[in-house]
Amino acid sequence: MRAFLKSTVEERLTINLKPKMIQDEMGEAFELSYGRMSGFLGVETTNAQAGLQNMILHPYTYPPDEILDAIELPAGVEMSPIATTDDGTQIWKFTHNGVDTHPIHFHLYDVQLLNRVGWDGIVRKPDANELGWKDTVRVSPLEDTIVALRPATPFIPEEWGGLPNSIRLLDPSMPEGAFLEGADTSIREAAGLPLLAFNPDGEPVDIVNHFVNYGWEYVYHCHILSHEEMDMMHSQVVGVAPAAPGDPTWVPTGSGNQTKNVITWMDNSKNETAFIIERSTDPAGPWSIRAVVPSLTLGVVPFTGVGTGPTTGLRTYTDTVGRTIYYYQVYAINVVGDVWNYADPAFNEITVGGWPTLTLDSRGGAISAVIAPTNLTGSAAIKNSKTAAVTLNWADNSSNEAGFLVQRAENALFSIGVVNTNTGADITTLVQTLSRKKTYYFRVLAFSGTIQSGWSNTFSITTP
Repeated sequence: MRAFLKSTVEERLTINLKPKMIQDEMGEAFELSYGRMSGFLGVETTNAQAGLQNMILHPYTYPPDEILDAIELPAGVEMSPIATTDDGTQIWKFTHNGVDTHPIHFHLYDVQLLNRVGWDGIVRKPDANELGWKDTVRVSPLEDTIVALRPATPFIPEEWGGLPNSIRLLDPSMPEGAFLEGADTSIREAAGLPLLAFNPDGEPVDIVNHFVNYGWEYVYHCHILSHEEMDMMHSQVVGVAPAAPGDPTWVPTGSGNQTKNVITWMDNSKNETAFIIERSTDPAGPWSIRAVVPSLTLGVVPFTGVGTGPTTGLRTYTDTVGRTIYYYQVYAINVVGDVWNYADPAFNEITVGGWPTLTLDSRGGAISAVIAPTNLTGSAAIKNSKTAAVTLNWADNSSNEAGFLVQRAENALFSIGVVNTNTGADITTLVQTLSRKKTYYFRVLAFSGTIQSGWSNTFSITTP
């Protein structure tokens, strides 16, 4: 479904509606621990049809459904009218299949109520006291309430140097790796129990407690206190582009085929998730991606493992160049949302990811999708008395990747002994020389420009 903005055909702009869902105390939504009727926010399935199960209800602890691209304006600059589909504007349609009228309250930004469409097909215009920007809108049963929003970030003093991302466990009250309540879907399916956890597309998923990058984290919720306590609240991920790094410098070391360039740049951001290093044989380009360097401040997303570096400061990367002379440029990206790979051919049709994400670029680059690699497998063979050769293979499902990032770790959470290796586009194999009699874990993602795919499956192997 789509919303049309502006008045004339020449000025018409088409924006997809984002279908939201409300369900309250009618017997369909229950609090799991004690079986009490409850109220939840969620999403409506795409192309919803009468008589079908169209609502997907998500508790507060589930991965975030709402991903917002924030507008950052210099001090004193006013926001321009909506002109493009990538200027941060979103149109939300709340479908309410319940009995109560809910005052839905939005944090960080105000919304404009466009109209209401009753389930009888009648369009109901906003009341006089509902015109303009509002932080709370009433959503009534048996009708769709349609609002427009376009969040702008508050002014941050320059001396603050920006703000960090909110990176936390889905449920901070539970241990990492534990199933969220009711989200042990594979176990429930094997036991013949009803399935309770679904992603926004309606696919069944297991959800274990893990870290997620919420960007600047805000919420929206029902403003009735008892309904807030019923879990009628969602976290919103507000994505903010990282500050641009300083211009890189590089110094060659070694000689001949063993020459390496040590690249140094200033990290000026508190919220980047990675740096993209590009190189070219010509200072004017064209440029190609050489490496994706994880942020030391990131901690967990999209590269798991606790960060150990400063929030800002000098960063380095060493590039083996041989006898070729290269030039470099570096930019920062911030990937917000849940990048966990929920694909499981045993009980869903998810190919990668599962929840929406957003990548923001310190250069203001365009955002496009890259499909994640799959079917990561490998083998190991003895190389000498101390080492073994591990050969990895994976399926390349993307036609627009610039390369692959292969991540190796010594534990399944990818928090111990993490090593990242980059390969070029269309390369689907990698050989690494590793210690014998050790267990290693691997995963791979594809990247292109500012975009990273989700992770492939995790593959583990014990060297002989």
